[in-house]
Amino acid sequence: MGVRLVYCLAVGVLLIGTLRGETSIFDYFKLRKSQEVLEATVDKLKTGNEDLSEEIRKIKGSPDYARKVLRDKYHVTEGNEKIIFFAD
Repeated sequence: MGVRLVYCLAVGVLLIGTLRGETSIFDYFKLRKSQEVLEATVDKLKTGNEDLSEEIRKIKGSPDYARKVLRDKYHVTEGNEKIIFFAD
């Protein structure tokens, strides 16, 4: 009977500590969720970085592509060209 009581008390103390302690089970699950979100963000950033590296490689490798990017993205003109924007 005495061993059972000590065992029950020990389990109770551990359970209370796990649920309400400084590092509770709830904190653990919050941290796990936060870790998953951060890992997903890192994956997206890595993919974006790879895409940008590929774009840089294309621009450095092809003067024609570089001109196209300048014209399309930054509206750079050549010579006496003019840009006309149409309102929708």
